[in-house]
Amino acid sequence: MFQNASEILMLIASAIVQWLFYRKRVPKDFFPIRILVIKLDHIGDVLLATPVFSNLRKAYPDVEIHALTGSWSRIILENHPDVNRVFEYNSPMFCRSGHPTSLLKTIQLYRELRQAKYDLLIELRGDWRFVIFALLRFTTRRINRASLQLANRFGFRSFSDKHETIRNLDVLEQAGISTPIQNTTFVVKAEDQEWSVDFLKAHQIDGESPIIAIHPGSPIPQKRWLTERFAELADWLIAQKQARILFVGVKDEIPIINEIQDKMHGESVNIASETNVPQLASILLKCDIFIGNDSGPMHLAAAVGTHTIGLFGPGDPERFAPVGEKCYTIRKKLDCPPCPGKVCKFGSDGCMAMIQVTDVIKCIRNNGL
Repeated sequence: MFQNASEILMLIASAIVQWLFYRKRVPKDFFPIRILVIKLDHIGDVLLATPVFSNLRKAYPDVEIHALTGSWSRIILENHPDVNRVFEYNSPMFCRSGHPTSLLKTIQLYRELRQAKYDLLIELRGDWRFVIFALLRFTTRRINRASLQLANRFGFRSFSDKHETIRNLDVLEQAGISTPIQNTTFVVKAEDQEWSVDFLKAHQIDGESPIIAIHPGSPIPQKRWLTERFAELADWLIAQKQARILFVGVKDEIPIINEIQDKMHGESVNIASETNVPQLASILLKCDIFIGNDSGPMHLAAAVGTHTIGLFGPGDPERFAPVGEKCYTIRKKLDCPPCPGKVCKFGSDGCMAMIQVTDVIKCIRNNGL
């Protein structure tokens, strides 16, 4: 989805640079030494791009694969078994907290990337600075998503599917690179698995009862389900499934979780802000079910193979649903397009209020969870 006029102009510029300066196609006998993949989005979007790295490794077993992403998503790609090196760059377009990378450091980064002598640049989502980098030709070959995205925007069917994961893979297909791997990836390391065992024991969770993780937060308020419904659902899970409820999230989401816990009759555990991403992944791996709003933790749960139920309102599950056979989505307002604004036409509670507790219970029962 296009965020604003600046991004549309950036996409047009990126596509024009591609068409004018990088017309040379990737040959069939192409054997690259080093590839750079640029993906500057947030955690959930980067997780949906992880199949790109898996397919590059399958196509070129000996290639050195580098990635460029924001500090918030760096751990996702550092953890990926097919990524050799990760560069950090906080784009002004995607920086929700902290500070964007300064112009001086960006120039230093350009010099470092140029010295690496990449055989192929794959730009899944960049910004204005990387359009300029492409003009300065720091790589011999480049393929980018902007040209496909722009063509699709103007009515040409450039993407083979609507889902974000497939759209990323279509960039590889454009270059003749096969993409048999479509599942997202986050490998939980042994040390993190050992840590999670001790952590859960410290919270008196021994695994004898089902463990269900709930993430009620989102950086976008319109994507949040009502706190009273999370409370009602959690109480039902405790009563009917004898489940141990774990609320997960970041520090800013603690007030939301406190509000839910105040409305509950049963006991639950709040571990928001107590874990980093690998630690959270190790805990989600041990959970029987994850239930949460459209967010990064939802995609993380799917990536580790946990049964995942995603609650969607203004977002589009056809494009951003969690990936995997154990993943399910619930969205009630099907005729409403993805909402770009801060005010929902359905009132203060938004279209998320149309999802009832019974809808989630039905999903759990129908899928034998």
